[in-house]
Amino acid sequence: MKKAVLITGGAKRIGAFTAIKLAEEGYDIALHYNSSERDAILTRSRVKSLGRECSLYKGDLRDMNFIPELIRAVFDNYPYLSVLINSASVFKRADISDTSVQIFDEMMNVNFKAPFFLIKEFTKFCDEGNIINILDTKTAKYQNVYAAYIISRTALKELTAMAAVEFAPGIRCNGICPGLILPDENDDEEYVKRLESRNLLGRKGGPDNVSSAVMFLLNNSFVTGQTIFVDGGENIK
Repeated sequence: MKKAVLITGGAKRIGAFTAIKLAEEGYDIALHYNSSERDAILTRSRVKSLGRECSLYKGDLRDMNFIPELIRAVFDNYPYLSVLINSASVFKRADISDTSVQIFDEMMNVNFKAPFFLIKEFTKFCDEGNIINILDTKTAKYQNVYAAYIISRTALKELTAMAAVEFAPGIRCNGICPGLILPDENDDEEYVKRLESRNLLGRKGGPDNVSSAVMFLLNNSFVTGQTIFVDGGENIK
């Protein structure tokens, strides 16, 4: 039986690693990106080298007109689509006092509003399947230096449970909160070491830790409305 997944923000980082893992597991990939065209083309090549189909969909998730167009286009190409992974995100550091309306709107529009309406449109076409929202371990703590970002991710975390209630039993909806998985390439070694010390295991994880959590959620048919922290215990330290 054919199976396909739509991954937003799938050109690079966790989104790209997830796309490749799912291709290895037999999924065709509908890969959304906005500005990272070179990375998207590279990820598509890697997926196709695994013998799976991969189509690219470019668009700005801040444009609410784009979202229904995206969902319709993906289902036209992959009528057997049954998985939506909301991986796209934007991140800016600013506490409440330094958060402008522009920063707030950008965080909320991409990190929460877009997934909200992607879920709405996806469930118009899909009666049985899975939705997985990629969140952040920072949602467990009140780190005001990331005010708007954390608010947007926390809202998506709450939406995860709400969608699980509304669309059961046919569609399961779960979330994954990664911790230190892929540090910014500009972060120096000393800074990364400090970040590692913030979790119970004292080290960073890898993209495979997130993709294995994705596979667990897809394969375990009795899990819905849950959020899994893939963060080495950072959320409880």
